[in-house]
Amino acid sequence: MLFIVNPTAARGRAVQVWEEARRELGRQGIAFAEHVTGGPGEAAGVARAAFSDGVTRVVAVGGDGTLNEVINGYFDESGRAINRLSAVGLLPSGTGSDFRRTLGLATTADALRALARGRTRSLDAARIAFAGGVGLSRHLINLASFGLGGDAVRLVSDWRGRWPRWVGGRARFVAAALCALGRYRNVGVRVSLDEGRELRVESNLIVVANGRYAGGGMMFAPGAELDDGLLDVVLTDGVSRLEIVRELSRVGRGGHLRNPKVSLVRARAVTIESDPPLAVEVDGEPAGQTPARLSVLPGAVRFIV
Repeated sequence: MLFIVNPTAARGRAVQVWEEARRELGRQGIAFAEHVTGGPGEAAGVARAAFSDGVTRVVAVGGDGTLNEVINGYFDESGRAINRLSAVGLLPSGTGSDFRRTLGLATTADALRALARGRTRSLDAARIAFAGGVGLSRHLINLASFGLGGDAVRLVSDWRGRWPRWVGGRARFVAAALCALGRYRNVGVRVSLDEGRELRVESNLIVVANGRYAGGGMMFAPGAELDDGLLDVVLTDGVSRLEIVRELSRVGRGGHLRNPKVSLVRARAVTIESDPPLAVEVDGEPAGQTPARLSVLPGAVRFIV
């Protein structure tokens, strides 16, 4: 079992979690190796090499961004698992750590128990491709958001290191979202589903989800399932700045779907185009801008649960 540790996750909290976890692993007699990353992108390369060498368990120690890198290391360039006998695990210790919520890992102890049992489940993943061709695609395990969500995540990333330690993940996301609202403007968006159905909305906030949560516990897609072979597409249409502010508290429990200007559709593939382009975030990290196409990869990742 290889643990890939992001020492900068949650301003060093991942290191503290890992120090506690490694002592517990030792007490349980579980053999493991560790790799502490030195910069962005390194976790993906380390994971890819490990899977290629036959390591059967690779665990991300950090937040959703660290997990995303390990997931990208799980696949080869054609989008297939490098080693179908291998599995990904998570020791959540990031700023938001939202994917753990859908998995039901409430605490570090929960995660350690799951790793000790070693039970795995085949989960869906998705691939997102941006305009421009080769090299502009990546995999995701949780969700992608377009517009306000992409702008907010960029601000959270830009402000990294400036937050007081007591400010939690959701508070950071809400503060960044409120700041991003300063230049919020709905634009014309075309949403194509499964090579057939097409929707048009005036929007600056769209979510395409595999998992349920983002933004430090905001339940954007309350009905999303990790193994149904579908992506949950949450669309807003004509929502104003004031309405966004009013809905923030309801998003925490999934109540925003009762708003008539918010709709949910499910699809295997989604293409989002807009004029002007919208910012995109993938698994809590800035990723690019529209146009973008997402396609689900049913049961593509073996995950320790």
